[in-house]
Amino acid sequence: MLVQRSCGTRIVTLTGRGGDMRIASEISERILTAANNVELGKGDGKYRHRGSAVSRCSREMVLHAMGVPWTNPPNPLHGDQVVFHQGHDIEDRIISYMEGAGIPVGCGQMEVTGFTPFHDLAVKGHIDGIAFMPEDSPLAGKWLLFDVKSAGTFGYKKVQGDRNGDPNENHRKQLEVYAFSYVTDRSEKYDGVRGTRLCDLRFDGYEFGGCMVVYCSKERPTVYMRGGGKKELPRIHTCIFDVDEIDHDVTMEHFDLVEEHIKAGTIPSIPDRGDEMVWGRVDKKTGAKTAARCDPRWCKRYDACQGKVPLEDIIVRED
Repeated sequence: MLVQRSCGTRIVTLTGRGGDMRIASEISERILTAANNVELGKGDGKYRHRGSAVSRCSREMVLHAMGVPWTNPPNPLHGDQVVFHQGHDIEDRIISYMEGAGIPVGCGQMEVTGFTPFHDLAVKGHIDGIAFMPEDSPLAGKWLLFDVKSAGTFGYKKVQGDRNGDPNENHRKQLEVYAFSYVTDRSEKYDGVRGTRLCDLRFDGYEFGGCMVVYCSKERPTVYMRGGGKKELPRIHTCIFDVDEIDHDVTMEHFDLVEEHIKAGTIPSIPDRGDEMVWGRVDKKTGAKTAARCDPRWCKRYDACQGKVPLEDIIVRED
């Protein structure tokens, strides 16, 4: 049954309860498509060495640098861009909660630049901020480089249940890169510290005390107990860890490898379980490496990587 309502001088015809859902579905699709086109329609732009790409597949990075566009763009109906912006919203909220808990925060989105050990390549990034530990904390007098991550149920449970209190390995590497990077932000407020390595900074008696990842679960996380029943987990989980300069240098070699391929005009091999690769996962119990997720659902250049699309037909060359 149709219901007509007067809206000024216009007559709007609405479907009754339980009526035609196609209209609502089309509106949802339009909104998701618009959200997707805000930034994703441009692809990921010109290739640059970025600290956030420290665990990105080297083969995909080289294809990007060669001018290969996305051959497997995200499906707008999946709402990836909506989730991306939700992550930024969560970051702002968590920072406000930290300050409300008596943990002052500063240097948000400050630009830092690290350099690779072999080719001295500049690797840029922006930090979420630094947190000053309160006087009643065991880390009083220390500041922590922190990053806020929103996580799905599986990823959240994995870090929350880690016996060693370790963060996701990719997140650890990213903060490690930033910790040994130099302040290069051009903002006037950083004039006094520009050119200083981040981990060497002192603020009113506070000195560097390590890194912290603050995870926020997107859903209410629940675990099922062995004896029956279930237990709800906190929505926020924090990992604090030290960084090591030797590990940092090994991590940064990833960008050196990518740069060597870019200059030589070669493409790294497709990663598999036997490759000595940075991008992948390590089993903490056995030390065994697992293959990177070569999958069109996760890799935006999957078809180009797998040879399903001739590279010469799709490479975008700059004028």
